[in-house]
Amino acid sequence: MNDGTQVVQRVFALIRAISTRPHSGWRLSELASYCELNHSTTHRLLNGLVREGMVMQDSSTRRYRLGRLVFELGLAVRDEFDWQTLCTPILKRVAEATGDTAFFNLRSGHESICIARCEGAYPLKALTVEVGGRRPLCVSAGGAAMLAHMAEEEVEKVMQASARYLKRFGPDRIHAIERLLQESRELGYGYNSELIIPSVCAIGVAICNQAGEPIAAISVATIKSRLSGSRRQEVLNVLRRETRLGDTIEVR
Repeated sequence: MNDGTQVVQRVFALIRAISTRPHSGWRLSELASYCELNHSTTHRLLNGLVREGMVMQDSSTRRYRLGRLVFELGLAVRDEFDWQTLCTPILKRVAEATGDTAFFNLRSGHESICIARCEGAYPLKALTVEVGGRRPLCVSAGGAAMLAHMAEEEVEKVMQASARYLKRFGPDRIHAIERLLQESRELGYGYNSELIIPSVCAIGVAICNQAGEPIAAISVATIKSRLSGSRRQEVLNVLRRETRLGDTIEVR
């Protein structure tokens, strides 16, 4: 690997990491540790990204967040990759039918991005991830639904790529994630029964392309009592109906 390629990879590792905390931001030391870079290299690369407008630093907290240029560049491909327009009607139907919060998660390598979220009428909301939030596939019902449709060797690659994110967790959380993936693979859909967030359950169904590869997922998150017994099957039926409609979505 030449120096230029290495710099590009490090820059995008920083940008991807920063995107996982769109509001709270990152401390310099946290980014250096997460991206496995030394402090001086991280500081130098961040300074360059700040100068270009890709990253900004809060003057009071000194934390780094994505900058305005990221938004401006996104506008240039808005029409070509306007997944929100495609998936919002689907989520509205799911939220209306279930009364709970529905999410559309798009696969991005070993991660998923929340493209859209729609809240149902039920007063207690499970707002587990914000629009734009990026997380490894292995820590959500929607992501687990996509992993359930992958070959074992591909799942292993995803888990290896997620190692930086997972190293922050203790043994109990890692065991919960392993249970989430095992149970979801056995069921054929993503099912998280309080494994990640206490009292919150979620169910997800993958959307696959014509080759059978998972490209996205629709999920519902709510309190435990609303995903137990026969209602769990009812919600699953709603999601399966909508994912069949969503199979026409083309993801480049």
